[in-house]
Amino acid sequence: MFVPQPHTPPSRRTALLGWLMLVLVALAAVGCASASEEQKKATEQGLKHLQLASGYFAEKQIPQSIRELTLALEADPKNPDAHHLLGFIYMGRRNYTEAIHHLKQAVELREEFYIAMNNLGSAYIASSRWEDARPLYEQLISKPTYNTPELAYNNLGWVHYNLGNNRDAREALEMAIFLKPELCLAHNNLGLVHLKEGNTIGATRAFEAAIKRCPTFVEPHFHMAQVMRTRGNPQARAYYQRCFELGADSNWGDRCRSYLEVLQ
Repeated sequence: MFVPQPHTPPSRRTALLGWLMLVLVALAAVGCASASEEQKKATEQGLKHLQLASGYFAEKQIPQSIRELTLALEADPKNPDAHHLLGFIYMGRRNYTEAIHHLKQAVELREEFYIAMNNLGSAYIASSRWEDARPLYEQLISKPTYNTPELAYNNLGWVHYNLGNNRDAREALEMAIFLKPELCLAHNNLGLVHLKEGNTIGATRAFEAAIKRCPTFVEPHFHMAQVMRTRGNPQARAYYQRCFELGADSNWGDRCRSYLEVLQ
């Protein structure tokens, strides 16, 4: 059976509806204010943990830094600086999966976070994910406000080298050297491109340029020794010896020592 609702006069009904709307708006405002306050507190808490993490990182107390960064991201998962530092730490530990995860978060959370883009590209390079690294460096060299384009050109050249794009690699590395002639790594990498193309004269010049600018840079000494050895040049031994002395505890030093033993 239908039970009719009691009739409310229009003026009274309008007043009741108006009162209800005011109550709902007030409740919504309280809810928004409460949520906003909680978010503010969470952000502040995240920043405190990030500051502690940065201090620990500067003091090379890495486990403590990781702990504080984890707490920072629990409080504020959208803090790009916390993601960046944690990704950078994981990259140093060669945990590239975690490094890429956090560095991607940093790049997505902040526009034009150039240092994070460069480090994400470096993590891709370390993982031999050349095709993933390439667009990042192409973006960086297109940004007029990026203040270290020579690094992006060097890394892009290294990506092209590993993809077999020798011409693109050479052009990118030459641009890196043009922008910063003292960038020894770019000279070394350009030498490797020349070697790949069979241009031993160009390779020798590039390795010599790297050694001249950075006399303690181990890798070009090894490559110079290799070029000299293939030519039958007795100077190869001197380069191997210098390579071993500079990098006795490195992979390059080990390789140079092996060749020295063969040449004895």
